[in-house]
Amino acid sequence: MPKPGDDISSVSDVFANVYSHCMELAAGRAAECMLLGDGDSRSAADDLRQARELALLICKSEDAVESFLAHCDIAARDLLMPYGDVVIVLSIVLRIKRTLDGAEIDKIIWDVEAPRVMAKEHQRGAEWRKM
Repeated sequence: MPKPGDDISSVSDVFANVYSHCMELAAGRAAECMLLGDGDSRSAADDLRQARELALLICKSEDAVESFLAHCDIAARDLLMPYGDVVIVLSIVLRIKRTLDGAEIDKIIWDVEAPRVMAKEHQRGAEWRKM
Protein backbone atom coordinates (compact mmCIF):
# COMPACT_ATOMS: atom_id res chain seq x y z
CA MET A 1 0.00 0.00 0.00
CA PRO A 2 1.24 3.52 -0.71
CA LYS A 3 2.34 5.70 2.14
CA PRO A 4 1.05 9.25 2.67
CA GLY A 5 2.29 11.44 -0.17
CA ASP A 6 2.96 8.50 -2.52
CA ASP A 7 1.38 8.35 -5.97
CA ILE A 8 -1.85 6.38 -5.67
CA SER A 9 -2.82 6.18 -9.35
CA SER A 10 -1.79 2.53 -9.68
CA VAL A 11 -3.63 1.64 -6.47
CA SER A 12 -6.77 3.44 -7.62
CA ASP A 13 -6.59 1.54 -10.92
CA VAL A 14 -6.38 -1.76 -9.04
CA PHE A 15 -9.30 -0.78 -6.81
CA ALA A 16 -11.40 0.34 -9.79
CA ASN A 17 -10.73 -2.92 -11.64
CA VAL A 18 -11.47 -5.07 -8.59
CA TYR A 19 -14.64 -3.10 -7.85
CA SER A 20 -15.82 -3.31 -11.46
CA HIS A 21 -15.20 -7.05 -11.70
CA CYS A 22 -16.83 -7.74 -8.32
CA MET A 23 -19.87 -5.73 -9.43
CA GLU A 24 -20.09 -7.80 -12.62
CA LEU A 25 -19.99 -11.00 -10.60
CA ALA A 26 -22.55 -9.66 -8.13
CA ALA A 27 -24.82 -8.56 -10.99
CA GLY A 28 -24.72 -12.08 -12.41
CA ARG A 29 -25.72 -13.50 -9.03
CA ALA A 30 -28.43 -10.84 -8.60
CA ALA A 31 -29.89 -11.56 -12.04
CA GLU A 32 -29.87 -15.29 -11.32
CA CYS A 33 -31.63 -14.63 -8.01
CA MET A 34 -34.22 -12.44 -9.77
CA LEU A 35 -34.97 -15.24 -12.22
CA LEU A 36 -34.59 -18.37 -10.10
CA GLY A 37 -35.02 -17.25 -6.52
CA ASP A 38 -32.51 -17.52 -3.71
CA GLY A 39 -31.55 -21.15 -4.27
CA ASP A 40 -27.86 -21.95 -4.34
CA SER A 41 -26.29 -22.68 -7.69
CA ARG A 42 -22.82 -23.70 -8.73
CA SER A 43 -22.31 -20.67 -10.94
CA ALA A 44 -23.37 -18.26 -8.16
CA ALA A 45 -21.09 -20.04 -5.70
CA ASP A 46 -18.18 -19.81 -8.13
CA ASP A 47 -18.91 -16.13 -8.78
CA LEU A 48 -18.86 -15.51 -5.03
CA ARG A 49 -15.56 -17.40 -4.72
CA GLN A 50 -14.01 -15.28 -7.49
CA ALA A 51 -15.34 -12.06 -5.98
CA ARG A 52 -13.96 -13.03 -2.57
CA GLU A 53 -10.50 -13.70 -4.06
CA LEU A 54 -10.57 -10.32 -5.81
CA ALA A 55 -11.77 -8.53 -2.68
CA LEU A 56 -8.79 -9.92 -0.79
CA LEU A 57 -6.59 -7.79 -3.07
CA ILE A 58 -8.03 -4.58 -1.63
CA CYS A 59 -9.40 -5.53 1.81
CA LYS A 60 -7.26 -6.12 4.88
CA SER A 61 -9.63 -8.22 6.98
CA GLU A 62 -12.36 -10.81 6.57
CA ASP A 63 -14.87 -8.28 7.93
CA ALA A 64 -13.80 -5.80 5.25
CA VAL A 65 -14.20 -8.48 2.56
CA GLU A 66 -17.69 -9.32 3.82
CA SER A 67 -18.67 -5.65 3.95
CA PHE A 68 -17.28 -5.00 0.46
CA LEU A 69 -19.07 -8.02 -1.03
CA ALA A 70 -22.32 -7.07 0.73
CA HIS A 71 -22.04 -3.58 -0.79
CA CYS A 72 -21.50 -5.07 -4.26
CA ASP A 73 -24.52 -7.38 -3.83
CA ILE A 74 -26.81 -4.53 -2.73
CA ALA A 75 -25.55 -2.15 -5.43
CA ALA A 76 -25.93 -4.78 -8.17
CA ARG A 77 -29.45 -5.65 -7.07
CA ASP A 78 -30.43 -1.98 -6.88
CA LEU A 79 -29.05 -1.37 -10.37
CA LEU A 80 -30.87 -4.36 -11.90
CA MET A 81 -34.27 -4.23 -10.19
CA PRO A 82 -35.73 -1.41 -12.32
CA TYR A 83 -34.75 -3.40 -15.41
CA GLY A 84 -36.18 -6.80 -14.49
CA ASP A 85 -37.94 -7.01 -17.85
CA VAL A 86 -34.62 -6.58 -19.65
CA VAL A 87 -33.03 -9.28 -17.47
CA ILE A 88 -35.88 -11.67 -18.31
CA VAL A 89 -35.66 -11.03 -22.06
CA LEU A 90 -31.87 -11.38 -22.02
CA SER A 91 -32.14 -14.68 -20.15
CA ILE A 92 -34.68 -16.04 -22.64
CA VAL A 93 -32.58 -15.07 -25.65
CA LEU A 94 -29.44 -16.39 -23.97
CA ARG A 95 -31.11 -19.76 -23.35
CA ILE A 96 -32.01 -19.98 -27.02
CA LYS A 97 -28.77 -18.69 -28.56
CA ARG A 98 -26.33 -19.81 -25.81
CA THR A 99 -24.03 -16.81 -26.44
CA LEU A 100 -24.56 -13.11 -27.08
CA ASP A 101 -22.04 -10.49 -28.13
CA GLY A 102 -22.11 -6.86 -27.02
CA ALA A 103 -23.99 -5.64 -30.09
CA GLU A 104 -26.71 -8.27 -29.62
CA ILE A 105 -27.08 -7.35 -25.95
CA ASP A 106 -27.30 -3.65 -26.84
CA LYS A 107 -30.01 -4.37 -29.43
CA ILE A 108 -32.06 -6.41 -26.96
CA ILE A 109 -31.82 -3.66 -24.36
CA TRP A 110 -32.83 -1.07 -26.96
CA ASP A 111 -35.77 -3.19 -28.16
CA VAL A 112 -37.06 -3.60 -24.60
CA GLU A 113 -36.38 -0.07 -23.35
CA ALA A 114 -37.34 2.05 -26.39
CA PRO A 115 -41.10 1.43 -26.13
CA ARG A 116 -41.04 2.23 -22.40
CA VAL A 117 -39.10 5.45 -22.97
CA MET A 118 -41.44 6.48 -25.78
CA ALA A 119 -44.51 5.80 -23.62
CA LYS A 120 -43.07 7.96 -20.82
CA GLU A 121 -42.30 10.73 -23.29
CA HIS A 122 -45.83 10.63 -24.74
CA GLN A 123 -47.27 10.74 -21.22
CA ARG A 124 -45.04 13.67 -20.31
CA GLY A 125 -46.14 15.51 -23.45
CA ALA A 126 -49.82 14.85 -22.69
CA GLU A 127 -49.40 16.16 -19.14
CA TRP A 128 -47.59 19.22 -20.44
CA ARG A 129 -50.40 19.97 -22.91
CA LYS A 130 -52.92 19.91 -20.03
CA MET A 131 -51.15 22.84 -18.36
